[in-house]
Amino acid sequence: MCGIAGIFRYDDSSPVGFDAGLGLAMTDALVHRGPDDGGLLIGDGVMLGHRRLSVIDLSSEGHQPMSDDDQQVWITYNGEVYNFQTLRHELEAAGHRFRSDSDTEVILRGYLQWGHDVAKRINGMFAFAIWDRRDNSLWLVRDGIGIKPLYYKDDGQHLRFGSEIKAILADPLVGRAPNWEAIDSFLTFGYTPAPQTAFQGIHQLLPGESLLARGGAVHRTVWKTLPYPDRPENWSANECADRLGAAIDSAVKRQMVSDVPVGAMLSGGLDSSAVVRSMQKEETNVIDTFTIGFAEGSFDESPYASQVAEIYGTNHRRDQVDVDVICLLGKLISHADDPFADNSMIPFYLLSEQVRRHVTVALSGDGADELLAGYDTYRASQFAPYYRLIPKPLRRAVITPLVNRLPASTAKYGLPNVLRRFVAAAGEPAPRDHCNWRRYVSSDLRTRLFQTRHLENLDCDAVGAYVGALDDAPDWLSPLGQQLHMDLRFHLPNDMLVKVDRMSMAHALEVRVPLLDDEVVETCLAMPASQKRRGKSGKLPLRRLLADDLPPKLIDRKKAGFLSPIESWLQGPWQPMLKELLSEEFVDETSVFRHATITDIINQQAARRGDYAYPLFALLVLAIWWRIWITQEWPTETSELQAAPTRIQRLA
Repeated sequence: MCGIAGIFRYDDSSPVGFDAGLGLAMTDALVHRGPDDGGLLIGDGVMLGHRRLSVIDLSSEGHQPMSDDDQQVWITYNGEVYNFQTLRHELEAAGHRFRSDSDTEVILRGYLQWGHDVAKRINGMFAFAIWDRRDNSLWLVRDGIGIKPLYYKDDGQHLRFGSEIKAILADPLVGRAPNWEAIDSFLTFGYTPAPQTAFQGIHQLLPGESLLARGGAVHRTVWKTLPYPDRPENWSANECADRLGAAIDSAVKRQMVSDVPVGAMLSGGLDSSAVVRSMQKEETNVIDTFTIGFAEGSFDESPYASQVAEIYGTNHRRDQVDVDVICLLGKLISHADDPFADNSMIPFYLLSEQVRRHVTVALSGDGADELLAGYDTYRASQFAPYYRLIPKPLRRAVITPLVNRLPASTAKYGLPNVLRRFVAAAGEPAPRDHCNWRRYVSSDLRTRLFQTRHLENLDCDAVGAYVGALDDAPDWLSPLGQQLHMDLRFHLPNDMLVKVDRMSMAHALEVRVPLLDDEVVETCLAMPASQKRRGKSGKLPLRRLLADDLPPKLIDRKKAGFLSPIESWLQGPWQPMLKELLSEEFVDETSVFRHATITDIINQQAARRGDYAYPLFALLVLAIWWRIWITQEWPTETSELQAAPTRIQRLA
């Protein structure tokens, strides 16, 4: 895992060269992603930068940017290719001779052999840039699921790119004007959906998308979509479990290949337990597993993780969130670059910090909820059609006001909060009801929150963009299958995988996600949706797979998730910070919000007269982000890791 950055000039005839200081600034912004080595290539009209976290082939032969033998093709790459050994054998059979044992060189020589089709042959998580001097082209590629990020800015003369936005912002010529349509989407869902970012003019590649800059033109291409079969397979329940187990075993075997220590993040849930199960089958040594808990009982899953660790005989370490989270928020938002309000980033950041003290690579269970219908939102969507049978006037006049008057709960899944979210979402027709379940700021609150003149200038339908993820879905999907597809294309890459990448790479920890391996994804997409969820139980194949290992109390317990107790924090210790950061001065700076509305929801949350925890947390994140990235009143986070210097190479 690494960090990449660069700049490409469309007019390569210009005699003006690039300043090495700019390239160093861009790569230094990513040093937390790769402290082990750094490289900067400066050529005619191009600069490619790299920060390396050494995982495969720890020798200097894996140094990047890397070139072919004639220095005609150069690559800077972030990620892991899990089938690199298979691809290498194919390339060697075709006559290629390798200088290193790295997967980077496999991509490079694969490009020489297969051209742009090399991306289709890779099973892995990746984002890379290839500069081809033969036609002076720059090719940017992001993996099909969106595990690894890639951002870019095209100003018509230069194409800048980076693993994180901060690498692009390191160029003083790049402005920091806020993109209010993206910020509106952020307040809706708690994250900024691709291809937008919260900065005007800076975009991100979509999952499975590539960008080719050549001859003064830029072409974006979708090179990969979700690999559905023509029709779902008619597999039995046991066959689904068996096929899934075999796919996970194969994926874990591929993803345990490493030249540095590998461990696992273990929550005690089905997903991470399945990963550890496969690791234990593959590894002869004792596996290192890690978890983190909370003092608040309903949020603490660590006892379940300890039980799973004991069953599988792992070397288990448990930590607890006991830091000053208020002081931590600035660090997290600095690492996220875009405003990001998934509160599970807090424990994940702290867990990653703990894990990195012991291993460099960790496997996690992310992806199973979206593939196998694990979220309670899918259950809510089952009940929504029945709720909509109630006449709309009765819902609006009686049910909604009654539910909204219930006192806010500080429990993880307090009934009043769940009812409020259900009533707000279920009133919409499918599939918008599913998307609305995930809203932070409701449509009614949005109208009260923004000034009227600002709303009139916004051209944004965040929920419509979520529903738009169905554009590339096969027509045979069931309603549940459609919800899963939307989450795989929208929620997973924009929320869950952003959290995993930024919060782990903040500590130079590589987190691999074997449940999003190509083989596992293909297996899950081939299953009929009816074999994934029935009634209140989701992830049925995983439950069957683990039934012989884990007791029923672990198999059948309610999905908990990796959330933080923000409701109690917002009602207590965070109140002074809320009032200070969401002040009238901040509202005046942004020129878009109504301070009276913000004050009202702060007071209602404090008095437990309403459930505004998620919109308040999103506004708090936005206020901190504004001070770090727009006004630059607060400093950005700098890496405390000992980092190797960046080596500069100039092409004649």
